[in-house]
Amino acid sequence: MDFKMDGLDELMRELENIGKDMQKNANDAVDKAGDYYQGKVVDRAPRRAGPEGGNLKRHIERTETKDGETTIFVDQQGPAYYGVMVEEGTSKMRAQPYMYPTYQREKNKLIPIMADVLRMRLML
Repeated sequence: MDFKMDGLDELMRELENIGKDMQKNANDAVDKAGDYYQGKVVDRAPRRAGPEGGNLKRHIERTETKDGETTIFVDQQGPAYYGVMVEEGTSKMRAQPYMYPTYQREKNKLIPIMADVLRMRLML
């Protein structure tokens, strides 16, 4: 008895494409959640009064999403070098946490944001 299957190469190509699309969709979902979280951190970060106020808020950045991961951070190499000192405090300054409390408040919203992106992509 002989068994012949036509279209196997085409099926394998389609499966390969689905895998590539899923990684892109996952990265897009993380991007959307990362943008949301970054915006909330900026909103919560303290702003010093005066002409230089808002420097910390302007330097809360996000890495490019790769392999489903992104990082929200304060650029401490530039003018907002003091970001971690504000978050954790020093011996001469009380802590004004903005990063961790924002995560605690918003973490339950991040998964639904990502799920919505993936759901919409799968429906297309």
